[in-house]
Amino acid sequence: MFDADRPIIKSEQDRLGRSVFAKYLARCILDHKNPDSFVIGLYGGWGTGKTSIINLTLEELHLAASNMLDEEKPVILNFSPWSYSGQNQLIYSFFRRLSSEIRHSPYIEKAEKIIQLLELYISFFTHQPIPKAFRPKHTMMTKLSKPRLTKEEAFGWESGRDLTQVKQELNELLRKQKHKIIIFIDNIARIEDTEINQIFQIVKSMGDYINTVYVLTIDKEHIIQAMNRIHGSGGAEYLEKIVQLPFDVPDISKQDVENILLDKLRQVVETVPENMWDHEYWADVYYSTLKYFFKSCRDITRYVNTLNFGFERVKDLVNPVDFFAIIAIAVFEPHVFYGIRDNKDLFTDFIAHVFEQDQEKVIEDKLRCDEILSRAEHIPNEILLQLLIYLFPQLRSIYESAVPFYHNEELARRNRRICSAEFFEIYFRLSLPTGNMSESEMNALVSLTHDEASFEQAILRLNKDERISQFLALLDSVAVNKINMTDIGNVVKALLNSADLFPEGASDPLTFNTPMHIHRILHQLLRRLDTAEERFDIFREAIKKATMSIYILVHELRFQAKEHIESEDTFIPLDQRDFTTEQVGILQKLTVEKILYWSEIGRLAEHPKLLDILYAWKEWGAEDECKRFVALMVQEDKGLIAFLCSALKEPIQQAITLLAKNPDWENGLRHIKDFISIDMIESHAKLMFEDPSFEKLRENEQLAILIFLDLIHADTVKIIPNTSA
Repeated sequence: MFDADRPIIKSEQDRLGRSVFAKYLARCILDHKNPDSFVIGLYGGWGTGKTSIINLTLEELHLAASNMLDEEKPVILNFSPWSYSGQNQLIYSFFRRLSSEIRHSPYIEKAEKIIQLLELYISFFTHQPIPKAFRPKHTMMTKLSKPRLTKEEAFGWESGRDLTQVKQELNELLRKQKHKIIIFIDNIARIEDTEINQIFQIVKSMGDYINTVYVLTIDKEHIIQAMNRIHGSGGAEYLEKIVQLPFDVPDISKQDVENILLDKLRQVVETVPENMWDHEYWADVYYSTLKYFFKSCRDITRYVNTLNFGFERVKDLVNPVDFFAIIAIAVFEPHVFYGIRDNKDLFTDFIAHVFEQDQEKVIEDKLRCDEILSRAEHIPNEILLQLLIYLFPQLRSIYESAVPFYHNEELARRNRRICSAEFFEIYFRLSLPTGNMSESEMNALVSLTHDEASFEQAILRLNKDERISQFLALLDSVAVNKINMTDIGNVVKALLNSADLFPEGASDPLTFNTPMHIHRILHQLLRRLDTAEERFDIFREAIKKATMSIYILVHELRFQAKEHIESEDTFIPLDQRDFTTEQVGILQKLTVEKILYWSEIGRLAEHPKLLDILYAWKEWGAEDECKRFVALMVQEDKGLIAFLCSALKEPIQQAITLLAKNPDWENGLRHIKDFISIDMIESHAKLMFEDPSFEKLRENEQLAILIFLDLIHADTVKIIPNTSA
């Protein structure tokens, strides 16, 4: 449920006790006996509820009018000059609206004559002709005797009438009426200075009619400054002359603001499962910090609307108290919010414990956090810092190092806290990314390379946050040179163990995909080592330790092998190669051992790069073992589908995107024949196609079987099951 930033319109919506004042104001206006024009001013700043008071007063006036005699019912005009601002027709629009209200009031005596005089009076100021419908009606005899009268009476200044006389005659007619004309003018502070001056000219001189009461909403300081800019000085005195009865609309009390806020939040909290709401934590966060963020109802509306908009989507993924708090920062201090978002390493356990004893790092982190806090424009720094410490307990080590505190990373993850690196990104899903990884975060990540496990954990988190590609692109630049010589092995091992989990990315003549970025990073690191033996030892150890990746080993060793191809176009001098020919051969054999192990534990068939790995196995190891594995694999439905999907990957993608057959698809058939005879899988593929469960396969799996059968020109019969309407 969302609240528009609108004033209340009915007394039943009043939460601030303004209805009583509005009722008395309405009754006093009706009871006011002095026939002279009277001006009431409602003074208050932005967001104090002046328009709401007008609406409540209007409600009471209409209620009172419904119980009055016809000859006493008031004429009520609610005029907002903001609606006509900038049209150079403010005066004209005001009098047009007033004339219209009188015209639609059926109880006014001599209404036609009053409207004619009012229209004549208007034309003096607006230089607009009197509408034909409101010009005096003449008999044919009058028209013949005074043929130029109609044209003259179309303009006030050509009518032969004096402006003062017209107003006097109009006032005499209004004096004889019991109807009050009550005019509300709101939103004055929103219009231009010259238009504010026009409004006061209307109230003070042009429209100061008998039995007329004006109620103006006034932002006093704004109006005084506007009058000073127009007249040079004297704005306060000018305002005092215009407003005869001022009322100060007080700012909404802090207690009222708090009550309204908690009522609004209660509606949101009702959607949160009880076991997910930490009452004690909320009390700490709200009463110590959040309550001081809200000063007006508009603050509440902005906040609650933003909260409602995003919470429903993530409520099962976040800690609700943390989400309520970070949204408050987003609404009231957006620059601080972005600073938090862009410095994940500073605010989470992203690199926890690695720098616990590093005082230089603590000083650096404090400078970074102080800079982010300095972006605050509305909330005092001490309140904001206290809130950040609640949200991110790790900051206590920076700002309250002498105060004992407890923070458990596992508990933070379990409670989906924003301080957990695993959940941090979820809280910022509705903020547009900057597209940049901050230099400070990049430096922190590079600093982690002295600990292999910490660095590997960090890059796996980057992968989960969908930022690994950005990190690799930055590392594949000057950042790679910031890695200490003693930490090169840690980086090589971490990347070779994790890379298969990263998105491959696109590759074209101008960009590199993920495996190519990693190759370039590894090459730059290895070249910093003096000897091929040092490089070989690091790489061999990385292959032995790799448990999560296999394809990146194949990809890297293929590129290393290219250095040893003796051709004029690709020849690389011996001293520029990362490894010797013999070392490459040993590393390839180690990789084949890894491939064989993966095949034995059942992980190889599931790999999306199965075909590339099989070719490496076939070329670097025992071809018979490789083919035997494929033969066993395709006996199972799942294995056959995986093999065909890998061998026919490009035809499948083209079929999905281009919806057309390509002669190059024959290459896919060649890939299949490199590992197994077509005869050994044809009948199995036919059975799967003809089986009723074929329709339950995913689109790419169905296409793998269909394309294969089409390439071998297989004769198949597909029985379409009967359906009933």
